[in-house]
Amino acid sequence: MGNLFSKSTASTASTLGKRARDGDDEDQMKRTRVELPPILESEVGIAAFLNPDLTGFNCILKNSAEDFLVNEVELDGNVVRLTSFEQPDIYRRTGEALSDSEFDDKVKTLFGEDKAKEFRDFLSHRDQIDRIMTVQTSKENRFELYKLIATLETPLKSSVKEGVLTLCWPENVENVNRRVYIDYTVLGGEYLQMNVYKTKKDTMGAVNLISNIVKVPSKQISYAGTKDSRAITVQSMTITKGRPDRFAEVKDELAEHGIYVGDFKFVPKGLTLGDAGGNHFSIVLRDVKGADEETVTKSVNSLASQGFLNYFGMQRFGTSSILTHEIGRKILRKDFAGAVDLIMMPRAGDGFLFDKARKLWAETKNPKEVLAIIPKRANAEIKILKSYERFPGNHQKAIKNIARNMYLLYIHAYQSYIWNRAVSARAAKYGCSEPLIGDVVMVAPTEEQVNNKRKGNLSNNVGRRDPWDRKVPLVLTAENIQNYTIKDVVYPLPGRRTVYPQNEIGQLMQDWMKEDGIVITKGDNIFDDVPGDYRKILALPENVSWSFIRYNDPAAKLINTDLDTANGEPQPIGEPSGKHLALRLEFTLGSSQYATMALREITRMETSSQSQSQLVHSD
Repeated sequence: MGNLFSKSTASTASTLGKRARDGDDEDQMKRTRVELPPILESEVGIAAFLNPDLTGFNCILKNSAEDFLVNEVELDGNVVRLTSFEQPDIYRRTGEALSDSEFDDKVKTLFGEDKAKEFRDFLSHRDQIDRIMTVQTSKENRFELYKLIATLETPLKSSVKEGVLTLCWPENVENVNRRVYIDYTVLGGEYLQMNVYKTKKDTMGAVNLISNIVKVPSKQISYAGTKDSRAITVQSMTITKGRPDRFAEVKDELAEHGIYVGDFKFVPKGLTLGDAGGNHFSIVLRDVKGADEETVTKSVNSLASQGFLNYFGMQRFGTSSILTHEIGRKILRKDFAGAVDLIMMPRAGDGFLFDKARKLWAETKNPKEVLAIIPKRANAEIKILKSYERFPGNHQKAIKNIARNMYLLYIHAYQSYIWNRAVSARAAKYGCSEPLIGDVVMVAPTEEQVNNKRKGNLSNNVGRRDPWDRKVPLVLTAENIQNYTIKDVVYPLPGRRTVYPQNEIGQLMQDWMKEDGIVITKGDNIFDDVPGDYRKILALPENVSWSFIRYNDPAAKLINTDLDTANGEPQPIGEPSGKHLALRLEFTLGSSQYATMALREITRMETSSQSQSQLVHSD
């Protein structure tokens, strides 16, 4: 049984993970599987190892989604897990109980004596569940009434239209969609935080499904980081003034899509990108061959104590024969026509309609004709073609018309490519045991630097990090180098604010870009989206643990997911005399560090999905 989860594909980055729709069905039926040559790590700058003395071993990675579990880690180090589906009591009495006379007096003050008497009569007939009460309100007195209702032992449901507030008992079927007033302050905050478990769904795919099924605008759902679809992942999300009971009502529908939601709580701040401390990985490497348990243990011990080169993994560069950094290179050298050509270029493995549309574009450059046949899931391609319809021949407008996240993906991929090459060059010439003069490290900003950043910048960020407290680069000199170790050294991602190493490696990075025809200048607006960043050259996993397990069935379950544990299932114990050996490995990595690169350090295997898809269990 081969790697059933890491399938080889020749889709462009713009169409990865998109489900066929409408006319795409024909394209899917006529798709012929084409085995493309595996993308090699050396093609994206990955060439060295931190510990060259390890021998490596063969294994199967991502045999199924259940073999690659990812749990988000919060800023405080807590691992996000799905443990409970219990619903919090959001409709409990949230104010101090009032006597009937006290309650009536407050209603009288708001709406007059007649309405106070009507309200008391309504409350005195709890058995008349089909009864409703209406009252004309202003925003201010309506809010005061909500607070009064929150003091009642039994909450009322309500709705408002043109200032008329309608109240009914919770059991009133005809008013089932009417809401109960919720005092979020008493509950802990106006953000509902929940842990979301998802199978074979990336973060945006899960958000869109939750939005559609739970009936909440996707813009109200926020998260700390994005997760890949080729795994089972658990992460926190927040919803502004969310209602956990809505998830209970649609839990079966969510489950049909591999999504489970639980561990609800209310918090004062929502999540934003960057509010995660990293990820905890639970991984099964199946069919371990080429090394005994003692040798594998030595390799894992090396990973735990020394770490690995912090490369950007193969996922960063796509799975198509046209890699994302190649498109990014064209954009940054301002060859927008060339970037479009790469995105639109025919390629092996395309479905029938994709292939037909791409060839038609190559022959005619007629956007209207190509739009008539290209599959609807070709998001980037359609954006480009529509731009050409409006602005013929304007290649820059065409490339900028694609979704911003996709446009940035191409640019970030090129930055990652240069970074990977720099680390490989450093490891090959100098090793990675000591810092070099001219290397860059990140240090805390001075109070003056922080204050200067804050001046004139008012932030409405609801996230949990201080946006002004980012570290700043420092170049090492003979005078300060003894204060730092190799674990402190960072290499830059090229950008208009980048501080490059003041040594041979920094010069190489700039020379490579010049060879590619790229000169980043501050005054050129094409580089407004390329500020640059910094990344440590080494990554050290935390909380590393491992065990071996034997099995016979290649599809046997070898590790529990959070859902299994929440449902009380025991951890698999395998078969002591099984013919196959697997390594169960757990560790925690920081944000944007790649587990596949950690595994590469100990296995010495190519990590592209195409390479992994060719592996099968031995007899």
